[in-house]
Amino acid sequence: MVNKRKRGDREDSDLDEPAPGKQILPVANLPEDFNGDPSDGMQYLFLVRRDARRLPHIKRVHNPYEESARPPVLPVSAPAKGILPCEKWRDTFQSHFRNLRKNLTQPTMHVRRSSLMQQLIPEKKDRDAWWKFLAGHPESEWSPTSRAESRKKSKSIHHAPVVPESLRNAGQGFDTVPSRVQTTGDDAQALLNLPPQVMTEPSDSNLATPMPHDIQGQQEDVKLIPREATPNQLRGIDHRTSIHLLMYFAHWINLHLQNIDDASKAITDSHARWILSLLAKVEDTVSADEMSLLRNLARACLGILQTRRNLSAGRVEAAEAITDASCWMVFTAVAGVWGQKDLWTDAETALSSP
Repeated sequence: MVNKRKRGDREDSDLDEPAPGKQILPVANLPEDFNGDPSDGMQYLFLVRRDARRLPHIKRVHNPYEESARPPVLPVSAPAKGILPCEKWRDTFQSHFRNLRKNLTQPTMHVRRSSLMQQLIPEKKDRDAWWKFLAGHPESEWSPTSRAESRKKSKSIHHAPVVPESLRNAGQGFDTVPSRVQTTGDDAQALLNLPPQVMTEPSDSNLATPMPHDIQGQQEDVKLIPREATPNQLRGIDHRTSIHLLMYFAHWINLHLQNIDDASKAITDSHARWILSLLAKVEDTVSADEMSLLRNLARACLGILQTRRNLSAGRVEAAEAITDASCWMVFTAVAGVWGQKDLWTDAETALSSP
């Protein structure tokens, strides 16, 4: 009968091949703080093992091509030092703007989302309604519900029955219709569907009703107050809507630059506050198309600064016009938060050229 070797016998066998890390030679038993010279091989092995235990498990070689954690600041030439914002201002603004983004993303107080939140703003794809909304026009001109009702009314008026020519004047009723007028079945049905103001005699109140052009003139005389971005409105705006609205602002700024003297296309500081609020809602990671849109917005603000430098010094702008500081805030937000440092070189080139 063949005797089988047990696992314990195999480990204790002297015939096994030595493996790395096993203690084969005797090692001296010295204190850990031993600092003398070794007198024999056992003490020398003790010192070797002690020093080996003190070494790190992984050692990293210094990389001579390693870049610092903070990207290097692009050199600013001497002429641009008085044109571009200083580094201290950029860092301070970027720090404050990042804190604003965090506060909007994670509010400090619990806020309940309302189903009426979307009704506080126009539809995302209605650019004209957004311009009227920002300018301060009444809700009937930009609200999705009001605009849908007005479209229904216009369709109903378009399909209304035709009134005979003899009854179109407000001062005529059934008693003024000539008896010799021949009416068909369709005309008789149309007479029954006439509105009450056509069927009755004119009154003083009807004569005092203003005409549509008078109402339009009164609305033009009223000074509109621009709407500011509120927390409730910003809660109803997500990343995609913010990008879409920022595309509108880039378009409006370009229209303003093409029609610099047209007051109806002017860009105000209220618009700048909306732009910064929408930028605060944009996510940190954006697609290539979205980044291109943000860069176009920054270049549009740079175009305002460049246009003002090229215009005559005696030109007076409106008090509510967008300021240079607001343009630099939008430009710095795009260039700093989303890492578009090359825009500073474009700004230096554009503003340094005569």
